[in-house]
Amino acid sequence: MNKVLIAGYGTTGKNIHQELRELTLDVYDPKYGGYVYVKDNNTYDFVFICVDTPYVSKENPCDLTAIKEVIKQWKPTLEKDGIFVIKSTVLPNSSRMLSKEFDVNIVYSPEYYGSTPHCNNFTFNFTILGGEKKHCIKVQQLLQQQYDATHTFRIVNYETAELAKYMENCFLATKVSFCTQFFDIANKINVDYEDLRELFILDPRISASHTFIDRNKPYWDSHCLNKDVKAIAEKYNAEFLSSMITFNEKHKKNQKIICFCD
Repeated sequence: MNKVLIAGYGTTGKNIHQELRELTLDVYDPKYGGYVYVKDNNTYDFVFICVDTPYVSKENPCDLTAIKEVIKQWKPTLEKDGIFVIKSTVLPNSSRMLSKEFDVNIVYSPEYYGSTPHCNNFTFNFTILGGEKKHCIKVQQLLQQQYDATHTFRIVNYETAELAKYMENCFLATKVSFCTQFFDIANKINVDYEDLRELFILDPRISASHTFIDRNKPYWDSHCLNKDVKAIAEKYNAEFLSSMITFNEKHKKNQKIICFCD
């Protein structure tokens, strides 16, 4: 019987706990005073890391402090050949670097849960596993106990899995900015954006997600998008993403001015 620890009990940790609830698992988060859920495990075969990786500065766009603390704390409890599974968003090469720095087995597996009710409208029946193949297969074997045969697994190297998560978050932010731009244009020519949107998403090539515009907040503003888009843009001097951040920040600022004047 595989023994599992979930370290971190935010949105990601709670979702993983729900999905893997039938396994022999513990949940630990110091923010909740320590153990949240216990099955009296003393050692673990897998530790799922679900802690925050905030943007701190241009020099530290993706802070790994919390991940390192988890590895330091739980490495002594890991069984021989045990695996840390990082679910937190990290920049490319982070998992490889952490594996070497702490001499531990790491698999990087990006999460797609999200913190808004809209995310629950989608079925994410796939899992990406990044790292050494033999370790990824062990994680897949664990997850296969919970998922049926329709679930898709993709095994790639660390950097591909890490970059895929940023690509996904940045694309969602791009959709919001794109729709915001057409919301602005529609307002200038007296077109109702809601009518425009309904025509736009008739094309089957266009997903309807992230096409709503909040007229009181016509911009993207979430914990993950705010930190991740900025982190990848600054890390790799991504001009398009940087211009999108500028566009988004301009709308935030303009909206605050409008609200202040009202």
